Amino acid sequence: MRSRTTDAFILGTHALSEKDRIVSFLTRDAGKKRGVARGARGPRSRFTGVLEPMTEARVVYFEKEGRDLVSLDEVEAVRPSFALSGELGRVLVLSSFAESLEVFVSDSDPAEPFYRLARHAMDSLVLGASPAAVAGYFDLWVLKLSGLFPSVAECAGCGRALRPDETLLFDETRPGFLGTECRRAGALKLSAEARATLKRFLSSPLDAKDDPPGLSEIAEVARRARRHFLGHELKSQRVIGRVLG
Repeated sequence: MRSRTTDAFILGTHALSEKDRIVSFLTRDAGKKRGVARGARGPRSRFTGVLEPMTEARVVYFEKEGRDLVSLDEVEAVRPSFALSGELGRVLVLSSFAESLEVFVSDSDPAEPFYRLARHAMDSLVLGASPAAVAGYFDLWVLKLSGLFPSVAECAGCGRALRPDETLLFDETRPGFLGTECRRAGALKLSAEARATLKRFLSSPLDAKDDPPGLSEIAEVARRARRHFLGHELKSQRVIGRVLG
């Protein structure tokens, strides 16, 4: 059994026994891990307050070869997500971040790009960025890092280069963006503002002071792409849809 110390984002927990919890967490160098936190359900647990979704923490765990579950020894909060929990929109967005990372990051594979995305999203929220803007940026990049987001520069129907100023249509059944000549029924037409925001999101870091237009259209693109791949929508996204519209 070997001991490892790493920075991690807490993704979620569920009960294992009367006193213990299983904790899912994202590391830089070893991807997603699941570990047993002994006594985490007790009233005087040393894990109290540090296992909230998207809390960034220093984690010490023991790993035994051939075992899927590691043993959590210590979790010390570096940046608790509790500070962002005073507003419902941010709480729901944090939940969606955690579930997306849980679903799209592979177990035990290096996940540096996903970790950097999570930190950038959390930094942006701390700096006061709109939850809708951060969520749109995060959702696009989770799909892109997973290899599931198509190019906005090429028509998925005929392969020709799409001009920067032409109408952009998204068809998740391709999946991809289309020119008008390849349009099919049900394709989502993006406004010029949404197209510009989409391209900016995919080419540069999020500006916490920016209030980009077209966020609802970008959210719909991500929703369609995600649902087409998974066959269903994420639970956290369904909650956001019901609560925030």
